[in-house]
Amino acid sequence: MNALFDLFNDAERRTLGRLAAVALAVLVLTVGLLVRVRGGLGRDERVSVRNQEAAQNAVKARDEARVQWKLWEDAGQDLADLRVNYFYEAQESDQTLRQDIQKVFAQAGTTITDLAYSYSDLEREKARKTVVTFTYTGTYVGLLRLLAVLEAFPKFLVIENVEFPKTGSGGGSLSAKLTLAGYYGI
Repeated sequence: MNALFDLFNDAERRTLGRLAAVALAVLVLTVGLLVRVRGGLGRDERVSVRNQEAAQNAVKARDEARVQWKLWEDAGQDLADLRVNYFYEAQESDQTLRQDIQKVFAQAGTTITDLAYSYSDLEREKARKTVVTFTYTGTYVGLLRLLAVLEAFPKFLVIENVEFPKTGSGGGSLSAKLTLAGYYGI
């Protein structure tokens, strides 16, 4: 190799040295750029994976939000259904509730005469509550029939309290004090 190098004059040797230095510099720059680009690609790939995960999480959150929205819509529909079908209208008089209670007694085949009514406003719920208290006297089967009619009645009459002052043991008649509540304007 030295013999080949001796064939060149000084100017040619300097030119070859410069070309070799430039070639070495280009090689170092190329290797450096390749390493940097490769590292950048790895970093970009990690960013891409994180972005894909974030997109998947966003889609999952959106789907869950849609499910929650549907549940709230269904709850709103249920409340509207309750307002229309089960609760008494706010503008209806208490006479409607009184007539419904008489219908319940008629369907159950019992007669109740000692009805007591009380009224209260439920401000937080924006409703009005009518409480009806009465005493049932009769057989156990008759009480069951009355409770079944109350349960099947299309309006929402809630049994709030049942007391048994006389259980009818020993062949006597059963006595039960019941408290019902009807709601207006929910």
